Amino acid sequence: DLDFGSKPYKTLQYHDRAVRSATFHPGKFPLLACASDDATVSILHAKVFSDLMQSPMIVPVKRLRDHAVHQGLGVLSCAWHPTQPWLFTAGADHRVYLWS
Repeated sequence: DLDFGSKPYKTLQYHDRAVRSATFHPGKFPLLACASDDATVSILHAKVFSDLMQSPMIVPVKRLRDHAVHQGLGVLSCAWHPTQPWLFTAGADHRVYLWS
């Protein structure tokens, strides 16, 4: 069903600066990662139920903070491992981290 409403279902505000990347885990883990210019990554438990009358569940789990802001930019990208709950993040601080 592609009948989108005129307003967003939910607005998530977990960052102080621009969000550069948001990605769901491609496998069996109900995880969402959001990377931002505030040099943090928010990990959220995000689950949609097969019963469409039940609202989706979105719960903050953790905030990753090891990147640094460089020339006004923070974490530029994030990507999940295809089968493990591991997250790779790349920042403007010239660092790539593997989070497990």
